[in-house]
Amino acid sequence: MKTLSDLVNMLMPKSDPSVLYVNIDELPNPRDWGTVDLIAGNKLIFSEDIDLAAPNTDAIEALIGQYWQEIQSSGYQRIEYKNVSDWVQKKIEEKLASGRR
Repeated sequence: MKTLSDLVNMLMPKSDPSVLYVNIDELPNPRDWGTVDLIAGNKLIFSEDIDLAAPNTDAIEALIGQYWQEIQSSGYQRIEYKNVSDWVQKKIEEKLASGRR
């Protein structure tokens, strides 16, 4: 099991409190199942296993909706991604902009 320190160090050696870090670890390769981590600065918001073979981002969007208030109250100013495809990044940003809905 990953610790918060492991997650933060994996994403950024020094975490920035104004950054929302989004990371996907693939288990195993190629993508079928994995863990999506969302960290604001050095605070872990969630780390959840998801189906990466799904043709949509419903699981990630549901997690963002579930944790939306905590994400928004983190005060992040920008987002940094690691191992997240461009189309998924776009969906994440759309969900963050739309809120809990």
